[in-house]
Amino acid sequence: MKISNPSPLPEHEKGIDTLVDAFRNFNETVTTLSESYRRLEARVAQLTEELEAKDQELYGRVRELDRMSRNFSALLESVSSGIIVIDLQGKITMFNRVAGEITNINPKDAVGKGYTEVFGDKFNETGAMYTLKFGPELRGVEKRLPGNDQLVQAGTTWVVDSYGDRVGVIEYFEDLSHIRYLEDRIEHQKTLSALGEMAAAVAHELRNPLSEIGGFAALLKEELASDSHQLRLVDRIIQGVHDLDRQATNLLLLTRQTKIIRRKINVKAMLTDLMELFKAEVRNFDHPIEIDFPAEEIQFTADRELLKMALTNLGRNAIQAMQDGGRVLLSIKWRLMANRIDLIVADNGSGITEEVLPKLFNPFFTTRSKGTGLGLALVKKAVDFHRGEITVESEVGIGSTFTISLPIHITSNQSDSNSLDI
Repeated sequence: MKISNPSPLPEHEKGIDTLVDAFRNFNETVTTLSESYRRLEARVAQLTEELEAKDQELYGRVRELDRMSRNFSALLESVSSGIIVIDLQGKITMFNRVAGEITNINPKDAVGKGYTEVFGDKFNETGAMYTLKFGPELRGVEKRLPGNDQLVQAGTTWVVDSYGDRVGVIEYFEDLSHIRYLEDRIEHQKTLSALGEMAAAVAHELRNPLSEIGGFAALLKEELASDSHQLRLVDRIIQGVHDLDRQATNLLLLTRQTKIIRRKINVKAMLTDLMELFKAEVRNFDHPIEIDFPAEEIQFTADRELLKMALTNLGRNAIQAMQDGGRVLLSIKWRLMANRIDLIVADNGSGITEEVLPKLFNPFFTTRSKGTGLGLALVKKAVDFHRGEITVESEVGIGSTFTISLPIHITSNQSDSNSLDI
């Protein structure tokens, strides 16, 4: 059997088949691309959601970091120590308020500048730059600030990040002037307390023989009633006994426990009386005593005798300071908002040197050949009994101003029963 080959398709039919196959492949490709696009679209939507979530998380972290940064800055601003932070290039990145107060440098003028530019090279030897250059942290270093010569105690520590890498140095320091002042006051009080105990013992032992001398002198005066010359000598003995007894009383006042007796007093009337007393003592001067009082009536409670004693001593000191004449001014400042009244005794006499000022209220310290050194110590004691303060401003050749500042109203935590060391 003879098999014959099929006859070939016409050319136009072959083109149709090819077109059908191509169309079929195109549809399959479009379907594949559509499915890929839908999957890609779903993935993009998923990534967009994840990105938005990450963005919200990042935003929250940024806000938290900003809050922590502000809290950290507020913390540094509120601490009582001066804080300076520098980066690894030595540029100041933080300069808190207390640092500005201690160094007298505006923080705005320091932040962003180099540490050496602000403080100079000498300050680098014991500051943040020393730690930055050489590594060791500093503790308890005492130094004086450039510019104002302020004594401070300083220390440094490294700033590290979360990976433990060093990113800067913190320098912290505290003002030592007040601490040194308190330490000196404590030592001074210890010395004066021991001196006061000795003075009290001496005064107590002194008053007994003085009493006997005074008694015998009084008897002798009766027997010498007809001898005027001898009577004058006896009177001088009696006056000397009275003077010694007054000094012994003053010594006891400096050391004994005292309860002040508060009464309402008219301070203007009291100072006016003192002015008349001082005028009688300075008759050789041409009206050296002046007063400057507010127009309103001024009354408050105080121990009149103690206050009068203090003002009398200040007034007499002012008169004695004016060897070549001058004036004494008694004045009052009424500070209701501060709950204070200031009693001021000023003169334009010889003034007080800077060396003498710190010792002025020490018992037995005097610059006068015949002085006992108890007058101003008693003034200070009387002011302390009233829970007040006394300050002095003086310039040699210009004069001195003593200001007694007393509380007008006594608060519940202030006691009138005082046992104070001299």
